[in-house]
Amino acid sequence: MDWARTKGKPLMAKVTSWPTISLPEGALVVGDLHLDVFELERLRRFREWCEDLCASHLLILGDLFEFWVGRHQLGLPGTAEVVLGLQGLVERGVGVDVVHGNRDYLLGVPFEEASGARVFPQGVRCVAGSLQSPSGEGTLFLHGDELCSADRSYQFLRRVVRSRPLRTLQCSLPFSVQLRLARSLRRASARSTSAKAMGQVQMVPETASGLAALAGSQTLVCGHAHRWREECAEDLRWIVLDAWGGERDAVQLCAGRWEGVSSGIKLPPAPVR
Repeated sequence: MDWARTKGKPLMAKVTSWPTISLPEGALVVGDLHLDVFELERLRRFREWCEDLCASHLLILGDLFEFWVGRHQLGLPGTAEVVLGLQGLVERGVGVDVVHGNRDYLLGVPFEEASGARVFPQGVRCVAGSLQSPSGEGTLFLHGDELCSADRSYQFLRRVVRSRPLRTLQCSLPFSVQLRLARSLRRASARSTSAKAMGQVQMVPETASGLAALAGSQTLVCGHAHRWREECAEDLRWIVLDAWGGERDAVQLCAGRWEGVSSGIKLPPAPVR
């Protein structure tokens, strides 16, 4: 995603495109699981949740992991719990797709090969039914941090750290250094967010409607804010999910319409960003 600075206005996407996939009836969408590979109890609960999940398809809207530093993380026992959970779904015929979040934007081919899930770096546009015979309006699914367009410093940092040179550098560091850096960045992000004005870090409705229009979608679903929100305007239905474990932490496709539901997991809420 390319961001342009406009005088007196939030940053807006200049050129954006998203792949389009089809989702079947009963597909479930969740976000912000924040699985720390060293928190074994939460990882065990995730695997059990996958084993019990009744859904035709699972779409995860970013921050599946609390952090992801590259392919070396696949060697950790905690990561294996997540991978095995997703593998089990795929083996049962449940499609699994994962969108990059602001904490796991280094997810890529090694994770896809290990888990059987597909990874979409910038989000995805979905249609109900088949691509040849869609049965409803397209829906744009994003992580949600790109909607915080009034936070200029964050959007600049987002663009820099996801650039190819920086991603290559991050993945080339020794694994122990990668882990320390990930922890340090999480603490710095928390301090930065708490120091900013509320209006600066909130999602911008005009950005949501603008991106949905670019995608040709009348519905936008995202996470990131960790608090359920549903707004309906003339040109947009905008849904923000609770973090995984919240009261309404998912949407499910029912009769061609996305309905707010619970994923069925009960956990303490994850901290914002």
